[in-house]
Amino acid sequence: MVSTALSTELQKCVRCGTCKTLCPTYHLTCNESFGARGRVVLLGELCSDKLAPNKKLAERIYSCMLCEACKGVCPTGINIPEVIYKGRALLKKSFKKGYISKKALRTAITYMNSTMPFARVFQKLFYRPFSRTFGLRYFPEISSKPFNKNIQVYKNVKKTGRIAIFAGCNVNYFYPHLGYSLSHGLLSRGYEVVVFKGEECCGAPLRSMGLEDEASDMARRNLDHFNRVRADAIISLCPTCTLVIREQYPLIVGDTISNIMDLNEFLIKFDFIHDLEAATGIVTYHDPCHLSHGLGIREQPRKILNSIKGLEYREMKHADECCGFAGLFSMQFKEMANTIGMKKIENISNTSADTVVTSCPGCIMQLESLCRKAHLRINIKHMVEVVDEAMHGH
Repeated sequence: MVSTALSTELQKCVRCGTCKTLCPTYHLTCNESFGARGRVVLLGELCSDKLAPNKKLAERIYSCMLCEACKGVCPTGINIPEVIYKGRALLKKSFKKGYISKKALRTAITYMNSTMPFARVFQKLFYRPFSRTFGLRYFPEISSKPFNKNIQVYKNVKKTGRIAIFAGCNVNYFYPHLGYSLSHGLLSRGYEVVVFKGEECCGAPLRSMGLEDEASDMARRNLDHFNRVRADAIISLCPTCTLVIREQYPLIVGDTISNIMDLNEFLIKFDFIHDLEAATGIVTYHDPCHLSHGLGIREQPRKILNSIKGLEYREMKHADECCGFAGLFSMQFKEMANTIGMKKIENISNTSADTVVTSCPGCIMQLESLCRKAHLRINIKHMVEVVDEAMHGH
């Protein structure tokens, strides 16, 4: 059933086209229905019963990368990303692409702790051996020991303060070393570190599939866990998690985790960027969409990298353009994701940097996959790794 609030929001569109000038899928296809304005118009037609739910309409709405580039640009104030989420909830039964993988992912996210050990066995026995043969998407190895299943509280004699970590699914299951890097850095500055065993997925993948109720349930459970802890800050290493918790939780459940922070803003605010020194090298930086467009955090990562002695920072062309990951988009719209991604690889390569730094585990996964395809040898690091190494002279 279409809500009155959604219909009212869509009726505000004056067809000016400001939003589509920033839309990566429109730039790629030059097709109005693959652009932000086109999607808003299509949803308006759906909500006014001029269009019925169908496969082609659903594909257009689900082809949005949810990159948030169009966020805040609408002169009439339409929250375009939120409109897309609501549209997907209306069209989820009409979108058939990747049906089996979506079902599997929904189950995995809902029962993460139970399903991941089985997924790891499947990955080792079947996925990795056949991935090259059948051209399957690259995935890093699932960790045998998730980050949040280890020590829950790291005590510190100095006790500068107390920090909690919202690790996120990618850090917990694919890149636990990023969580250890963050813990290591915090402990060395005298902070007590709290890791929540009860943390759940932030809900972003479920919302992207149109599963609003399931995402809301996860949000409530995370709020219950994290709003109990007394901490100076709760740090997330994933901008998508930070964005969803900070800006979407209030919309879907009416509350948020008030002291959630992205790593980059934490490092600046809590003065972590003094006395940093690294081995000599050239670095460039890729802006994750949800960090730059969604949260407006652009200058902080560059300030951090420029503060590290020994590093030469080189800005890449179009650093804030998407790498093509966009969560499920890279699996459901592979050709578009690959084309967008290869442009990013070209821009990275043109800097002649030794290392590309980013602040998003999902972007790291995508860049690793793209570099394999392009046979580009370059280090790919999360900001937390770079800072941890610079703090401890690695």
